[in-house]
Amino acid sequence: MFTEEAPGVYSVASRFVDGKNGIVVGERGAVAVDGSNYEEEGQAMADFIRGQGFEPNRLMLTHGHGDHILGAGPLAGGDVYGHVLTPEVIRSQASRQAEKWGVSVAEAEDRLLKVNVVFKDELWLDLGNKRVWVFPTPGHSPDGVSIFVEEDRLLFAGDSVVNGIVAAIGNGHSEVLQQSLNKLMKMDIDVLVPGHGTTIHGADKIQDWLRWQAGYLSSVRAVVREGLDAGKALESVVESVDYETFIGDRLPADRNGMVQRHRATVGKIVEEQDRRGPQNPAP
Repeated sequence: MFTEEAPGVYSVASRFVDGKNGIVVGERGAVAVDGSNYEEEGQAMADFIRGQGFEPNRLMLTHGHGDHILGAGPLAGGDVYGHVLTPEVIRSQASRQAEKWGVSVAEAEDRLLKVNVVFKDELWLDLGNKRVWVFPTPGHSPDGVSIFVEEDRLLFAGDSVVNGIVAAIGNGHSEVLQQSLNKLMKMDIDVLVPGHGTTIHGADKIQDWLRWQAGYLSSVRAVVREGLDAGKALESVVESVDYETFIGDRLPADRNGMVQRHRATVGKIVEEQDRRGPQNPAP
């Protein structure tokens, strides 16, 4: 479950769709990165931090989606850091969780994780020999951030970068996500821990994956735009963006519902582009 990706920096595997959480341990303290979908996994992270000699009293969220917060209770006894938009992203899930839990929406809101330290542009944490830089990388979700451990050039990307599933837009926007990927391409990153998938080691491999993921979004959007401008029906446009052409052997079609996830991403991009109307309408 715990893999040391750099000295004192760990990825934490989750059973939820090849999920990845994290822990950074410095000389003066530790911070957990996300809290999993399951409380027993969050508890295991808390126990691990205690085993390093610290209390689990710092939790940084890459965004507020359920699979990153629902197991975080054991990690939420102190500071819970999130983007200024994260509390609303969390609250927006109260109705769905109320139905799952069989409680009122008000009770579900009360149960959901509370962020008590918010930021907008960036945030720094100094753990002693580990400086952690947190900055926005929205697109998968409007509150998305990435977490960079300066000394190790290691990035926890949250769901801004994934290689265990197709790039997911969620409640974000594909063009915004592509801009975030372009931002990450300008950084010197030696280790990248995705929100779902396997850790990527090596700057060249990281750059290759970032370029491919950005290119995937761009190429899907271009074909969708062409189809809409030609007057094709929305369902026909979705069907035209086939898995083999746009993903091929980059991701295994038989894992994690990959084909369906690709279709969902294409459908989201169709919705985005359809709302914009014709790109170059005739006079």
